[in-house]
Amino acid sequence: MWMKSIDSLAAKYSGGHDISEIVRELQSHYKRLYNPETLPEYRFVQEFGKDLSIAYESLLQFYKARNPVPGSYNPDSNLTTIQLFKPDIEVHRTAQLPRQMCIQGSDGNEYTFLLKGLDDLRLDERVMQLFGLINSLLSKDSETARRSLTIERFPVVPLSSNSGLIGFYSNTNSLNQIVIENRKAVNQPNRLELNYACQFTPNWTTLTTMQKVESFEYALSNTPGNDLHRAMWYKSPNAEVWLERRTNYTRSLAVMSIAGYILGLGDRHPSNILIHERTGKVVHIDLGDCFEITWHRVHFPEKVPFRLTRMLIKPMEVSSTDGIFKHTANHTMRVLRANRESLMAVLEAFVYDPLVSWAYHQETDDGTNTNYTKQDRTLSQDGQPDKHSSKRHSSSSTGGLGSSTKQSISNNDCYFADTKAWNTGNPKARAIVKRIHDKLVGTDFSNKQLVVSEQIEKLIQQATATENLAVLYSGWVPFW
Repeated sequence: MWMKSIDSLAAKYSGGHDISEIVRELQSHYKRLYNPETLPEYRFVQEFGKDLSIAYESLLQFYKARNPVPGSYNPDSNLTTIQLFKPDIEVHRTAQLPRQMCIQGSDGNEYTFLLKGLDDLRLDERVMQLFGLINSLLSKDSETARRSLTIERFPVVPLSSNSGLIGFYSNTNSLNQIVIENRKAVNQPNRLELNYACQFTPNWTTLTTMQKVESFEYALSNTPGNDLHRAMWYKSPNAEVWLERRTNYTRSLAVMSIAGYILGLGDRHPSNILIHERTGKVVHIDLGDCFEITWHRVHFPEKVPFRLTRMLIKPMEVSSTDGIFKHTANHTMRVLRANRESLMAVLEAFVYDPLVSWAYHQETDDGTNTNYTKQDRTLSQDGQPDKHSSKRHSSSSTGGLGSSTKQSISNNDCYFADTKAWNTGNPKARAIVKRIHDKLVGTDFSNKQLVVSEQIEKLIQQATATENLAVLYSGWVPFW
C-alpha cells in the first residue's frame, strides 16, 4: 500500500498538483501507521515506522515554512511562497553551463531562475541593491519621475561563495543575438567589419594604436552598422510602437550608462546587454566587474566609461546622442550628484566589504592584479565564445571566477588569511572611494569642477572616441 501510494503521490507532485492535497493524502496514511490493525501492518511499522515518521516531520516542517520565492519579498504585499519546483531544467550552452529552472509560486505565477555555479554573485547582489537606491532617487525627482527613468533589475540570490540564483529576464535578446540573426537574414557574415579591417591591414593584432585607428575607421566607413536599428524597426507592428520602443531604449541606455560609469562597470560586450522585445528597454547582466578594474588590465584595458558604439547610437535616429540620450544622461547625473552622500555610503560599503572585494583587488608579489583571473566569457568577432580567451586572460579576464580565484575561495583556511589586507587604510580602497567621489562632484576629468552638462559631454566624447574603441579586445566587439 505504501509503495503504491508514494509512487502515486510522486507522480502527482511531478504533474504540478497542489502540495496541500498531497500532504492531506499522506496524513491519512500516517494515521494508519500509528494505529496498525493487521500483523503485516505491525511488521511494516516495526521496520519502517521510525524512518517514515522522521520523513513526515521534515515534510511538515517544509510545508509550514512558507519559503518565499527568491527575490519576490515585498513588505507592502502578500508573501509569495514556493508551491513547487518544475521537474524539468534546461542547460544553457555557455562557459559555466547554468541551469534554467522554474518555480511555481503560491500566486499561480511561474518564476524562472538561472542556477549558476563557479561564479561569485555576492557583488552582483550588492549592485542590484545600488540600482534599487538609484531607482528610488530617480522616482523622487520630478523631472526623472515624469519620464519614468529607472534601471531594469532582476533578483540575484547568492547561495554560497561560488554559486547562486539569478532571476531570468524573459522576452529579451542580447545585442549579440540580434546582430547575428539580422545578418543571417540578409546573408552577411558576422565578421563583416573585421573582414574589412583585415583587408586594410592583415595583421590586426600586431598593429600600433594609430594603425588600428586607421583600420578601424576604414571598416566603419565601408559597413552600415545598422543591425539593431533595422531589427527594432522591422519588429515593431507600427510606427507608434516603434517610437515608444525607441524612446524607452534611448532613455534606459542613458540611465544605465551613467549608473554604470559611477560604479565603474566594465565588460559590456554584446552578450551582456539585453534588449526587451516588447518595451525596447536595455537590461544589463553580468555585473561583477566594478570599480573600473577593466581599465587596469595588463592586456586590452577598457578606456571607455560605458558602451556607446555606433550600433547603439544608430537606433536613436537623427538626434543621435545629442537628443534624448544626452538629455536623460544630464538629468540622471544631476540626481546622482545631488544625492552623492547616500550613494557614497552604499558604495563605500561595497569597497570595504571583504566578502565581495578581496578577490578583485589582491596583488601578487610581482605587482600584477589577480582581479582578472576570472574565466573569460567574452565573444570573438563572429559572435561565438572565444576559444583563446583562457590563454589571453591568464592575468586578465571579463567573466566568472577562474581557477586561481576558485582555489582561494574553496580554501576556507586562507580566505581571510590577512584580515588587514583590505580595510579603510588600504591605499587601493581609498583610491577607489576617491575616484567615485570625484565622479559625483564633477572633478573626474581634472581638478576643476565641471557642471553636469560639461561632464556628460566629456563622457560621451570619451565613449565614442575612435582611439579608445580601436584598441579594445576583439571579443568586446567595438565594431558593433
